[in-house]
Amino acid sequence: MTNTRKEEGGLTRDRLVQAALGLIQEEGLEGLSMRALADRLEVKAASLYWHVRDRRELVELLAEAILETVPAVSGRSGWRGAVLDASSALSRRVSAQKDAGRILLEVPEELERSDTFAELKRQLQTAGLRDSEAREVALTVMVQVITAGRPAEGPVLEAGAAASIAVDSGSRGVVLRAGSEMETLIRVAAERGAAAPAIVRGETVVVRRLRGVGLGEIELNPRHPWRFKIQGATWNTVLDVGAIDVRDIKLDSGAAKVECYLPRPRGVVPIDISSGVVGVTLHRPPGVAVIAEIHSGAVRLKLDDYSSKAVVSDVRWESEGAARAADRYELRINSGVVQLTLDNKATAQPQPHVELRPAPAGKSASALEILLDGVESRVGTRRP
Repeated sequence: MTNTRKEEGGLTRDRLVQAALGLIQEEGLEGLSMRALADRLEVKAASLYWHVRDRRELVELLAEAILETVPAVSGRSGWRGAVLDASSALSRRVSAQKDAGRILLEVPEELERSDTFAELKRQLQTAGLRDSEAREVALTVMVQVITAGRPAEGPVLEAGAAASIAVDSGSRGVVLRAGSEMETLIRVAAERGAAAPAIVRGETVVVRRLRGVGLGEIELNPRHPWRFKIQGATWNTVLDVGAIDVRDIKLDSGAAKVECYLPRPRGVVPIDISSGVVGVTLHRPPGVAVIAEIHSGAVRLKLDDYSSKAVVSDVRWESEGAARAADRYELRINSGVVQLTLDNKATAQPQPHVELRPAPAGKSASALEILLDGVESRVGTRRP
């Protein structure tokens, strides 16, 4: 008992946190466990729980310690320069600690409690953003900086392997379409105003475009099959994917005004539309088979010659010959979907787009720069 009390008496939260950061620096986040930490501190594992409830609280303390040591900087003038300076300071701190990005993203609520977040928010409000906008953009900046320094997780995507793309919450005016003569997984516009910020992690692409005017386009490598996810609180998303092998499409609750130009399916391709999705138009090529499972509570539907103002009981709808078709779309329309149209006019309305070319070497814009361009565009529309 005496030895245990002696061990506990010499242990503090600060010592525990510093030991944990040192352990992660040597062995990575996977090497962090209460037993390994106790061995490093030369105490009994049970004594750690006098200072932290569980692993999550420990990770929260680690995140807090990392963020507290991001230096305050003041170099470049103007709100944009200040944002870039703060972002650079955060990037350097994240780079200095092994797996810092993973720690911070495991407890993202700690980001909004940091001085860096407060400074970014203040500068973005100075630029002209409203409080809620400044909060969202400040958090986006921090996440972009943190993830930009992280290595891709998992193996590099092999040629022909399926890729995934998610249009993240808050995005507006994102257009996804097939590219040509591409070596990379995606390609964005060389012209910043036509681009949509995207982060690639292995086989997954995440797009988040700040609300603003116009469209932000991304070309997808057509040599890969693609899975699509449009998340909630998005607006005016276009999937111009007639030249892509589409494996599945999922629209989450809160997605609004989604237009899809579909290819001929290969095998059975599911399209899942969640409750709360509003304003979906699906264009398919003539003769493509579709089976739709429609749940009661869906409103204002038109599928070829079938229409309903309000579905009062579950319905199964099939286009002609769909049950026998090996290649078809299987559409799931959940209760609460509002205004959905399915037609066979995929080739009748080509989607206009900005010509995309790879940016010249050494002149490509970072996702952060594109994001700040969006801020300038946003506040510029409010000036008299």
